[in-house]
Amino acid sequence: MKRKFLIPASLALAASAALLGACKATDTAGNPGAGASRTAGKTATTGTTEVHADGVRRVGPAELKEMVDEGRAVVYDTRAKATYDYEHIKGALSMPHEEVDKRAGEFPRDKTLVFYCT
Repeated sequence: MKRKFLIPASLALAASAALLGACKATDTAGNPGAGASRTAGKTATTGTTEVHADGVRRVGPAELKEMVDEGRAVVYDTRAKATYDYEHIKGALSMPHEEVDKRAGEFPRDKTLVFYCT
């Protein structure tokens, strides 16, 4: 039983770490920062979903709305709580990036987890 829990939890943590790394590598407009690669040709676009060189799937606004409306995704705002309180995506849950590791047990196992920071 312990093993069945650890594998999905480990995968969720790895995915959230990759997404948070992507958030930290961009500025508030989503532009690559000093820590992000600026190499051309690193992004392949399929519809509204982008898969970047880091292997992390990006979800566009239309696809995200569809996923949330159908109950297939949960959205987490990883910005500071005060920023979340000021403005956030409708239905998003607040989980500041420094709390993700401690609160990983809260992630649903049957939905796509979507993290955003800007």
